[in-house]
Amino acid sequence: MQRRRRINPTDDANIFAHTGRDKLGLDINYINAFKGGGIFTSALFEKGDFLCEYRGDLISNEECERRQRIYHDTLKVFMFEFRFSGKLWCVDAAKEDGSFGRLVNDDHISPNAKMKYLTVQGKPHLCFFAIRDIVPGEEMTYNYGYSDLLWRSKVIFYFVMLIP
Repeated sequence: MQRRRRINPTDDANIFAHTGRDKLGLDINYINAFKGGGIFTSALFEKGDFLCEYRGDLISNEECERRQRIYHDTLKVFMFEFRFSGKLWCVDAAKEDGSFGRLVNDDHISPNAKMKYLTVQGKPHLCFFAIRDIVPGEEMTYNYGYSDLLWRSKVIFYFVMLIP
């Protein structure tokens, strides 16, 4: 059996970030009413592979603060703030555009992806990479990094588990 020729993950990410497309091998699936949808693999991804980009409007910190004042709470969760070249930026993925990155769910216990910042044509791009092999049918997750997220609360989790 011939092994697939591995594409350099950073080169792969640069191509998809430049074209603004998502790669094959990922699908959106509904999980439940609490979690909503998520991204699931339909192909094998090896440790280190590029998965997808967290895509949206790249905006300044000032514009991010302005939008957060007017957005409903359900849209604020799609705003990803980060530091790039010594300045605060935000990718606002609140607008549904069909891209996969905005639907990657949090898993602080056993995530299978991590986010890296890449520079493409002088602009930052937030890209997910596999931190271990991911088998077909597995949900793609990463650690959001915040410890006080509502869904991490044991009280909320227990309440959700009691309601069928």
